[in-house]
Amino acid sequence: MKRIFVVTLALIFFAGISLTQVAPPQSSSGIAPGTLISAELSKPVDVKKARVGDKVEARSVADVLSNGQVLVPKGSKIIGHVSGDKRRSKDSQDSTVEIVFDTLSIKGRELTIQATIQAIGPALLVPNYSTRTGFPIAGKNGPTATGGWGEASDKPGSSLDPSSHGIVGLEGLSLGKSGQASVVSSSGENVHLESGTQLILRIEESL
Repeated sequence: MKRIFVVTLALIFFAGISLTQVAPPQSSSGIAPGTLISAELSKPVDVKKARVGDKVEARSVADVLSNGQVLVPKGSKIIGHVSGDKRRSKDSQDSTVEIVFDTLSIKGRELTIQATIQAIGPALLVPNYSTRTGFPIAGKNGPTATGGWGEASDKPGSSLDPSSHGIVGLEGLSLGKSGQASVVSSSGENVHLESGTQLILRIEESL
């Protein structure tokens, strides 16, 4: 009887080791690698003015949900910096700007992250509505729209969704990656991303 008891304990012990080994790693922030954030640039990024170390800031335009819980509320800041730049010159028509996003600010709480740009699209423009009639003024556009993927269909120029990759709706640009940096390149112009430029950010790691 004692022998059976010892064997049973041994089996439980080894089973526990096995379960521990196959359990997936959990992030202390609760934000799993692969999480996508729909965002827009808060300020322009212009390679003619950009310098290594300059701050780059975006903000989320839709809640990020997991199992019904809000992980990243709409309006959260995603902060990064310029990690490399190359301006167009007489010797080279190419220009590039490298961006690293490494901080996520949620209600004043800052999380260290590693995020890359999965897709870039043009800033969204919505009609400028008349305060008298309540209808759009012909030929007039208002400020950059804020909205998530679910609102894309009724906002002119909206082009990104979770399946989007690379450059969408912006001519002359390309998107690549170098280490932790997302690299935006142009073969004929200096790279310029205006305020409100749409981004799909992919969380690679969060601490």
